[in-house]
Amino acid sequence: LAGFQIPAQRTMYMVAVVALAMWTGRVTRSFDIWWWALFLVVFLDPWAVYTPGFWLSFGAVAAILFAMPEEKGLSEIGFSKKQPIWQAFKEASRVQAVVTIALLPLTLYWFSQVSIVSPIANALAIPLVSFVVTPFAMLGAVLPSPINAWSLWLAHTCMEFVAWFLKPLAHTPWSVAYAAQPHVIYLLLSTLGVVICIRPGRIGKTYKSRLLGLLCCIPLFLPPGWERHLLSMPKLEMGDYRVTVFDIGQGTAVLVETAHHRLLYDTGPKTSPESDAGDRHLLPFLRGEGVSYIDRLVISHKDTDHVGGALSLMANIGFGDLLGTLPEWHFLIDQADALQMPALPCKAGQVWIWDGVLFKVWHPGPEMSFESSHHLGKPNAMSCVIEVVGRHHAFWLTGDVEKGGEASIAREYELSDELKSILLMPHHGSNTSSTAVFIDALQPSWAIAQAGYRNRYRHPTARVMARYVERDIPTLETIHTGAQIWEFKKEGMRKIFWRNQQRRAWHHQP
Repeated sequence: LAGFQIPAQRTMYMVAVVALAMWTGRVTRSFDIWWWALFLVVFLDPWAVYTPGFWLSFGAVAAILFAMPEEKGLSEIGFSKKQPIWQAFKEASRVQAVVTIALLPLTLYWFSQVSIVSPIANALAIPLVSFVVTPFAMLGAVLPSPINAWSLWLAHTCMEFVAWFLKPLAHTPWSVAYAAQPHVIYLLLSTLGVVICIRPGRIGKTYKSRLLGLLCCIPLFLPPGWERHLLSMPKLEMGDYRVTVFDIGQGTAVLVETAHHRLLYDTGPKTSPESDAGDRHLLPFLRGEGVSYIDRLVISHKDTDHVGGALSLMANIGFGDLLGTLPEWHFLIDQADALQMPALPCKAGQVWIWDGVLFKVWHPGPEMSFESSHHLGKPNAMSCVIEVVGRHHAFWLTGDVEKGGEASIAREYELSDELKSILLMPHHGSNTSSTAVFIDALQPSWAIAQAGYRNRYRHPTARVMARYVERDIPTLETIHTGAQIWEFKKEGMRKIFWRNQQRRAWHHQP
C-alpha cells in the first residue's frame, strides 16, 4: 500500500525481525534489528545506497536509537501504562528534535534546503497517520462491504484534515530554508557536531557541550556562494569567466559567470502546466550553488523551449534586468513590470563589460524593439545572439538564429587568430541553421548541441553534424555529456562533464 520504497522496506524488515525474535523467544537489541534491515535492503538492491531515501530513512532511525535511553530488550520498547503523559510528551519532543538535527547535513546535501515547519507538521501528522489513517485504511482494504466504506471514509477524512493543516504551513515564506550544497569538510564537521548534540543522557547536565555540537552545524548555512568560491570551485579573477550549459532536454539554458556577475541565457522548456525546466532543473542547481541573484536574464526569443522556466525562476531568484527579443504583450514583459525589473530589447551593437569580460550582441538588427510590428515574422529568425569574449576564448550564445541571421553575422564578423571560439549550435543543430558560411566565418574550436534525447525534431541532424565533422570541429552533445562546465582563465581552458564527471586538464595557451 505504501509503494514499497526504501522507507517502507526498512519498516517491513524491522517489523519482520522483531516478529521473528518474539516467535523464537529471543531478546534482540534495537540496533541488531536496524542492522538486519539494512543488510536485507542492500542485499536485495545494492543500488539503494545511491538514493536519498536510503540515507534519510536509515539515518533517522539510527539517530533515534542512538539518542534515546538504552534499552535491554524488546520488552522495553514503547512507554509503560503508568508513565505520565507529560513524560511521554517530552520523549516524543526529544525524538522529533533528534531527527530534525540529525538529518540536517544529509538533507542539505541532497536537496540544498531544510524544512523549518517540519516539527510542527510532524506533531500533528505522525499521531494521526499512525493511529487513525493507517489502521483504518488497512481495515478498509480487508473488511467486507459496506463496513469497509466507513473505515476508508474515516481514514480519508483524517488525511484531508492533515492536508488542510499542512497546506498553509508549506506556503509560508519562512517554511523552508535554502542553502548552498555543503562541502564534504562541512558535512564531516556537522556530523561530528550532530553526534555530540543528540548523544544519550540528561540534557540539563550536558547542554553546554550539546550547544557546542549544534554550533558545528553553522557552516552548513554559510552565506550563499561563500564555500563554493573558497572550496568547491576555483575562484574567478578579473578576465575569467565560467559557462554552464545545462542538460535540460529539448531547449536552451546557459549560465555565464564572471568574477562578480552572472547572466542566464534562456530558461529551458515548459513540459506541462505543472512542470518546467526552471523549477525542476535550474532552480535546484542555483540553490545548490548558493545563487540567489542573477544580474541579467537574457531571453533569446519567445519560443516555449527558451522561456518555459522563466516564471518559476523569477518567482524565486532575484534578477537585475531583462534583455530579450520579445513582443510588448508577452507575459515576461508583464512579469518584469510587476517585479519592477528593467526590460531592454536585444539588438545588434549592444556591448557591456563585466569584470574584464566583454559581452557583445550580434543579432537581431539595431532597429529591434518590443513593439509588436517588429515581431510579425518567425521568432527563430529574430533570436538574440551574444558573444562572450575573454582573454583567449569566445563563447557564442546563438538561440535559434537561422540562415539569414547567420549570414549577417558572418558578413560583420572578423576572425581573430588570438581568439578560439566555442559555439552553441544554433537552433539545437537544426537544418535551418549552422550554415557553411557561418561556420567558416567563426571557425569554432568546439561545437555544442544542446538538445533533448531522441527529440522529435532529430536535433542535431546528421546533415548539420556532417558540416562540423568535415571541418574537423569536435562536437559535444548534452545528451551524452550531461551538463557541461567551461572555465576560461588566465592559464587556459578547462571542461567538466557532469554525466561521467570527466575532468579535462587545463588547455594552456601557447
